[in-house]
Amino acid sequence: MTTLNVLTRCFTCKEETTTHSCPGCSKQFCEDDLMKHREELKSQFVQMLNDQQKSIPNNHPSIIQINLWEQKSIEKIKQTAEEQRQIVQQSIHRQFNNFTEQMQQINKRQDFNEIDLQNLQIQLEQLQQQINQPTNIQIKQDSSTTFISKLSIQILHSSDQTTLYHRHQLKSNIKWKSNAQTIAGGNGRGDQLNQLLYPQGIYVDYQQQHIYITDLGNHRILKWKLDEHEGQIVAGGNRQGSRIDQLNEPSDVIVDERNKSLIMCDFENRRVVRWSLENPNDKEILIENILCWGLVMNENGDLFVSDFENHAVKRWRKGEKGTIMAGGNGKGNRLNQLNCPTYIFIDRDETIYVSDWGNHRVMKWLKDASEGIIVAGGQGQGNNFNELNHPRGLLVNEIGDIYVADGGNNRIMYWPLRSKEGHVVAGGNGKGERSNQLNYPVGLAFDAENNLYVVDEGNNRVQRFAVDKN
Repeated sequence: MTTLNVLTRCFTCKEETTTHSCPGCSKQFCEDDLMKHREELKSQFVQMLNDQQKSIPNNHPSIIQINLWEQKSIEKIKQTAEEQRQIVQQSIHRQFNNFTEQMQQINKRQDFNEIDLQNLQIQLEQLQQQINQPTNIQIKQDSSTTFISKLSIQILHSSDQTTLYHRHQLKSNIKWKSNAQTIAGGNGRGDQLNQLLYPQGIYVDYQQQHIYITDLGNHRILKWKLDEHEGQIVAGGNRQGSRIDQLNEPSDVIVDERNKSLIMCDFENRRVVRWSLENPNDKEILIENILCWGLVMNENGDLFVSDFENHAVKRWRKGEKGTIMAGGNGKGNRLNQLNCPTYIFIDRDETIYVSDWGNHRVMKWLKDASEGIIVAGGQGQGNNFNELNHPRGLLVNEIGDIYVADGGNNRIMYWPLRSKEGHVVAGGNGKGERSNQLNYPVGLAFDAENNLYVVDEGNNRVQRFAVDKN
């Protein structure tokens, strides 16, 4: 609302005339200049409105995550449908087998007549009628099992973000530079702080910018800050032994961020142990009598461990003993068996991926499944693109593509979802120590920028392959 004044000087034109006060800036304007002032304010308001509309992101990370959830769900439906189609087709083929064998026997005799043909025709029609009956093959939908994970959105204030359990996802369609940078070791075999001896597992701490390495031959775990020339002993290092303060050929390590501690596969001591990162006296044995090679932890704090000796992957949850989640049916190459499993990977649906070392393949085990699915290799030991040679380290991206350390072939392989063969993404240039070569790669990891870390066992070093942004 404006207030009428008499013979006051206009702020804009400086004329002494009847003016009106602007309630926002408290300045006096003549009638013409007041209209112009209002138009200017209106123009500024419209510009601010346009700027606000432009600032709304259409590629927000949450939108991208929802798109990935949609894509992953569709892929899961397609895969399950294909698996069930194969089951139906195999069932139908089995029902036709006896009839086919009977026809082959008649054909061998070469003395069949019209009566034989009529009988065969009748049997064929009966068999077709039996198979096509709706009650012969039934499809049941299990409503008690969540097939597609439910998606919900929770908007958090910035102060709540630190309470979340952070877990990065390896993105799809990544290419890495062919030449790697040595970020740990690479100074020959030895036990100095700038050396490694048969390193195996690796864990990347995204926030602290350092890595943890299982230095198997030196019976210790090293913390190595990125871009430094030597590491720091954080577990073991007290010579080979079975005391609680000793390790014996540790093979894998993870960080329990909730408890600020390391959890390690103490391989030759046949145990899984926990060492606090804050209190050097806080050490404990979590699992005994297990020849463990690889381990992971899910978001609930459950441990999943590969039992190298009993050819199984087991889950340890509070209040229960080890539960077999994959394998456990003796050493073998059937779909319900494993042969010396090494490293493992688990996704948010608790689908387990296993490097089936002795079978030269990678297996995918859906939650509560009785047998696995071959997702890489499985064609015997070899160096063709459809073969693996003693696979070790294992990563799976957001849509189910496989990255595996093909140890015996000195290369890292990428196996797209449902593909029959893979292709080389790192190494593959012969056994050697050049920056584009590997010598029996084992552990794999990635960081927040999706750079690839490879434990190059034969060269006693850790290599980082940077993302090729070009």
